Amino acid sequence: MSGHQGDPGLAVCLASSFCGYHAHSGFLNGLDRLGLRPGRIAGASAGALSGGLWAAGIRGEQLESLILSHRFKRSFLDLFSLFRIHLLFLNLGPSGVLSGSRLRKFLIRLIGNRRIEELRDPTLELAVSNLSQNCMQLKKEGSLVDFMVASLAVPLLFTVQTVEGEDYVDGGVANETPFEHWLDDPSIHTILVHYIRHHTSRRLIPWWNATSVAATAHSVAAAELFEKRKSLAALSGKKVVFLETRTVHPGIFQWRTARSLIDAGALTAASLSSDPGLSSLRATR
Repeated sequence: MSGHQGDPGLAVCLASSFCGYHAHSGFLNGLDRLGLRPGRIAGASAGALSGGLWAAGIRGEQLESLILSHRFKRSFLDLFSLFRIHLLFLNLGPSGVLSGSRLRKFLIRLIGNRRIEELRDPTLELAVSNLSQNCMQLKKEGSLVDFMVASLAVPLLFTVQTVEGEDYVDGGVANETPFEHWLDDPSIHTILVHYIRHHTSRRLIPWWNATSVAATAHSVAAAELFEKRKSLAALSGKKVVFLETRTVHPGIFQWRTARSLIDAGALTAASLSSDPGLSSLRATR
């Protein structure tokens, strides 16, 4: 982990992406190698997981080793996952296949019962979809682990996550790239938006089924909202840099592609070395 404090005016947005935490982690480590250390991070879904770990101090080789480990992959699964699949499509009870309980326990063992507001270098904001209030929210306070899991709780794949009496699902449903709130913030001078696009499909059968329809419909909505946010960024007069990492579709467990996904994110960060406007922001080692 770097010993240098982050720049409070440099903000990094980590977008929602199916299992995109490998590329996001590579991107964050790549920024650190360049000396670009954000003072603020906002993340949605996979971006919330990577951003939360980074803000909690899990960085560098420790972060990469963690997300490449079998114990990390296994933490997503729980004992009753297979039973929930049948009940889910019969509409007989569960709201998703994975409960998130084992992942929550894994993360608590790793970073403890920390709260979002305790994080200072960088500060952290996590996008969630609040089903109880029927709105999108950016959480700046509350249980770090609970809201990391809530932010990545993809509908149907994960059950609804209840935190402090309210129900939540994936933050990427309505806010794939949570950076818009920074456009009017005078304390922010530069925003880096890292998003991930897959250049291969994950459809395992040649026809549409319920899950592929839901996933593609979400992608259409997210793409439209992203374009609108880009238009707002262009009008803001603020330096907003959009950085795309293109990867194969990782699938759920990424056994063979995980290392290449990390490297792809790091390569995207390295492309910033040629941006003269960012040279003054680099910390010296």
